[in-house]
Amino acid sequence: MIKIIFAFLLIGTSLIASPNRISNINNIYSIVKETLYLNGEKKTKEYKIEYVSPDYLRKETLSPNINKGEIFQYENGKSLVYIPLFDEISENNSEDVGNFLSIIKDLKNKDQNDKSFIENYYLQKVKELKYKDIYRIKIKEYKKIDGYLFPIKMEIFEKETKVADLDLKDTKINSGLKRKELKK
Repeated sequence: MIKIIFAFLLIGTSLIASPNRISNINNIYSIVKETLYLNGEKKTKEYKIEYVSPDYLRKETLSPNINKGEIFQYENGKSLVYIPLFDEISENNSEDVGNFLSIIKDLKNKDQNDKSFIENYYLQKVKELKYKDIYRIKIKEYKKIDGYLFPIKMEIFEKETKVADLDLKDTKINSGLKRKELKK
């Protein structure tokens, strides 16, 4: 009888201690520090990301000051940008926001369908993800956030060239974030 109770407690504790599945993420809020490496130069941007499943992503630039307040929004296959300098909203042809959204969707899909990914991700053994055959995302650090294991430091490579570092902070998951209309 004691062995049964002990086994029940052990199983119950391991279930409580295990992280929530990333495929169950409904929304994400994060401040992202992005360091770009282009033509031997290093440029830093900071922006906030708001993701609402399945297809809404909003990126608002916090710095540098010249770009502060720019908002890129992707929803239902449509990408818009608000440029405060010109006080206008226009369609955006940049793949930046759409790529970020695709990566989140890809992670969620792998978490639902790829047994090897699932086993390795939650042991923090997934150190690299491939995207569109030319991009590699190296995961440098994971953190448990609101019960979810989430990558917070990454390096982005295009073929063999490092193009960016991403550091996430103040991240919140499933906090009740709602979609926002793109308004001036």
